[in-house]
Amino acid sequence: MSTDLVQVTEKYFECIRAGDIGVAELFHEDAELKGLGIITRGKEDIRSFYQGVIENAGPSPTELDPKTIKDNRVFAEILINVGDGTSIHAIDVFEIVEGRIKSLTYFAADYPNE
Repeated sequence: MSTDLVQVTEKYFECIRAGDIGVAELFHEDAELKGLGIITRGKEDIRSFYQGVIENAGPSPTELDPKTIKDNRVFAEILINVGDGTSIHAIDVFEIVEGRIKSLTYFAADYPNE
């Protein structure tokens, strides 16, 4: 089961790096995306969220350490480089149910440009 969980998260990061808003297809219909004080609910709103992020920021996540798995949750530490040269250090916590993302909570910290 842990292999399936990791495969879902790897596909998620591949989609983001490729600028593919099809990333929304990895989410359940009633999934939640939580971070920075905002909760986005439902696949269609999540699709809109990623369309805006991909078009405006062009994020390119790089995984920093191996993922940690606990039950049906996957924890990934990442560095996200965005189009304006900003780097964001983040922890993504995926809850995966039946091969799809049920929730994704992200914790982020901007690094000042040096």
